[in-house]
Amino acid sequence: MVTIAMVSSSCNKEYVAADGECIPTIEASRLQKAVTISDSKITSGTMPDSTNSPNAPKITIFQPSASTGTGYQLILPIQFTSSSELKFIYLQIEGATNGYIKINVTEYKKGFGTIIIPLNIPENVCLGKFAVRFCLVDHYGLVSSYKQTEIVIKDPLECSNASNSGTEGLTFTQVDLGSVSGNVSLNYDTCSVPDRVDVFQGKTWLGGTGTNPESVIPPLCNCNSLLNGFIGKKGKIDFRYDPSKGRIITIVVSGCLGGGTAWQWDMTCP
Repeated sequence: MVTIAMVSSSCNKEYVAADGECIPTIEASRLQKAVTISDSKITSGTMPDSTNSPNAPKITIFQPSASTGTGYQLILPIQFTSSSELKFIYLQIEGATNGYIKINVTEYKKGFGTIIIPLNIPENVCLGKFAVRFCLVDHYGLVSSYKQTEIVIKDPLECSNASNSGTEGLTFTQVDLGSVSGNVSLNYDTCSVPDRVDVFQGKTWLGGTGTNPESVIPPLCNCNSLLNGFIGKKGKIDFRYDPSKGRIITIVVSGCLGGGTAWQWDMTCP
């Protein structure tokens, strides 16, 4: 598996709303100016049609839905096959009329792999829903079919109702554990198809089903080629919570790709 993590940059400058105003998710063009992705720029015009050729790149697995909060990085994994090197990812907020985002791809050879695209969602975006369309383009200009991910922007969960469930791909869930320190248990069930679970406080790893990934973006893998920390069973992750280090805890589930996985978790309060 080939993986790239693209970090935030100033290539797409963050849209600055008026004082007290947030950017509604239904205003796609404003939202497209607001999100940031490294090594990218907004390009005028419309995205090209998919290429009707067996040699065009193929998106084999993608994440159909995702959720995050404002001020966080949304991770979208794309698994692909390509007979030639990839050159671009084209991405557009559904409904935007100010062009599309062209992301440079520089580290991919022909074959197969997984690209992880982080969309940085600024704090001045309103809560709500939107969708992104995306495709892959190779060095010959051949364009893959388009895929779409539905995205929900929501506030962090409160500890009293902190639970989630999902399927394949990376799912990031923020939880506000409040002002009281104490011991916390995250109870998970990754069912029969293995997945990985990690808990972070800011950039600090608090525990998980595998060893420390040394990154706030844990690994992804195919269900038939498992990496460290991918398990299929019930269990719990115990950690010590200190609100002086930040009230927001992030639970990341890496659902293995291509195996019809399912998982769920809930949490005790400090």
